[in-house]
Amino acid sequence: MSRKSRHPAIRGFTLIELLVVIAIIGVLIALLLPAVQSAREAARRAQCVNNLKQIALATHNYESAYGSFPMGDFPTRFVDPLWGGTCAAAYLYSAFTYILPFMEQGTDYASYNFNVPSDLAGQGVTAGSNPNFTAGYQLITSYLCPSDTPSSPDQLTVNYTARKQGSYAENRGRWENILFNWAVSSFPDPTQMYYSNCNYGGGDGMFMPSSVVKLADVTDGTSNTFFYGEQSRFLNEPPGSQFGWVNLLAAWIDTYVNWPSNIFGLTPPNGVRPTAGAFVIPVLNAPLDMTGTYANACFANCVQPPDWLRNANVPGGPCLQLGQWGFHSLHPGGANFAFADGSVKFIKSSINPITYRALGTRNLSEVVSSDQY
Repeated sequence: MSRKSRHPAIRGFTLIELLVVIAIIGVLIALLLPAVQSAREAARRAQCVNNLKQIALATHNYESAYGSFPMGDFPTRFVDPLWGGTCAAAYLYSAFTYILPFMEQGTDYASYNFNVPSDLAGQGVTAGSNPNFTAGYQLITSYLCPSDTPSSPDQLTVNYTARKQGSYAENRGRWENILFNWAVSSFPDPTQMYYSNCNYGGGDGMFMPSSVVKLADVTDGTSNTFFYGEQSRFLNEPPGSQFGWVNLLAAWIDTYVNWPSNIFGLTPPNGVRPTAGAFVIPVLNAPLDMTGTYANACFANCVQPPDWLRNANVPGGPCLQLGQWGFHSLHPGGANFAFADGSVKFIKSSINPITYRALGTRNLSEVVSSDQY
């Protein structure tokens, strides 16, 4: 009797079963993705904290070597020995440049010629001929927050300045001393303050133009005073924007915003944007002023550094929303700040504006406890 060989039936997956498996995998990925993104952001934020700690330590090492913290910026010379003119040449080097030797960037620092203005426009030279281009374009990773987005590269053939991208800013306190100086009737103005420094000076933060802050000047306490904070590019920064920079501190023309021509006499589309320094007048993470609405109202009748405080003290006023002049980051919910004692803390965007301003001043005798932020 013959016996037929039997083979087990081969059963495959049905289409419905495959779709169910794919759906389950999709759900699992959707559940895991936020956790992965959160872990990545936590790592970026930790690196940002380390960057600020290194910057704060370098600044204290500078203070130990020279007896004061570095100058916030050196705008210009009263009489320039090389280029001539009175208060004409723009130097603009920031504290981030002066502390380079203490950031283990001695080679970069040695490449700078600080006797040459950083901005050579109008100095009778061609674009792209700045001798500080090599030093100025040297990228310092410790000056970049990993959460920040890359800026567009400069066009070397048309630029007179060498700008180094960075994500951090000096604490300039409450007085606007980047865009405005103390000149009123002329420039320089012999009737006003800081005439010998081309009317640049003053401020209640940790860094000022043409002058320095000493450790003894921080009477509010180093643990209660901002040293540096984040100044990353804005969320959804306009394509092609080259901001921001750390080696040069000034208020620059920003061609990626559209302000009316009655603001500072600019021709639209243009605006103004400070780099390497920020103030505690705008609230933390205030948005980019794209239309000039806030700038126009905030700087109305402002002709000297403290003047904008009149408009800034209006509850809910326009100065609070002038994001270009404030600290801002791409970390959700707030930004990292280095304090003058070298510590780094995460400050929430919801911080009380009064407390926030108190942390931005060095000598106004405000009492701020850690549970307020």
